[in-house]
Amino acid sequence: NQSWSTFEFGLNVTDGINYNFTTFTVNIDFVNDAPVIHTFDSLDKVPGIKEPVAAIRQVLSGKRFIAMIYGGVGNGKTHLLEAARIELYKVGNFARVCQFSKILSTLRASINNKEMDGYDVILNRYCTAPCLIVDDVGAGGSDNEFGDRVLEEIVCSRYGHQLLTIMSTNRDINTLPGRVLSRLQDSSTSFLVLNKAGDYRTKMGAK
Repeated sequence: NQSWSTFEFGLNVTDGINYNFTTFTVNIDFVNDAPVIHTFDSLDKVPGIKEPVAAIRQVLSGKRFIAMIYGGVGNGKTHLLEAARIELYKVGNFARVCQFSKILSTLRASINNKEMDGYDVILNRYCTAPCLIVDDVGAGGSDNEFGDRVLEEIVCSRYGHQLLTIMSTNRDINTLPGRVLSRLQDSSTSFLVLNKAGDYRTKMGAK
């Protein structure tokens, strides 16, 4: 049996995106009633996931500053990003795991909403935050022209300013915008890594 729970710890910090964010949330799996926090040490034991773990570790250590983890569904990409967020927190850096589709929703909502910060202001926060973690690029219908335009703006800006950026996607990487793919394939700055792990949800359902 598997369930999911969330715990929050009070903080007074900023991630450079949401300036009013004052909690650090840890997502915990409960497998057969035993709590499991996804860390690099626990994930490193999963077959097929060693290369993505190694890539993200190197980004966190500063050897390169961008990582895009790609592959099928249910193979732990989100868990990898959660582990990266925890490692950043340990050394005093704060970042949320942002869903790409929610980034797009926020930007769309800001276009004609005078009560929100402007589109350019919000987009600039994602372009300039010291650390950015983005999950599920292309999911939820975000692989459209608008989504690609936003992705290109964020990646190209962060690449130019050498800002720590970790992302995941289920997309065929060859369908990514050309300017994005070119930067992700720059081996002096970036990792573009296939997650070869299997679908853990299928395995859990088979038990």
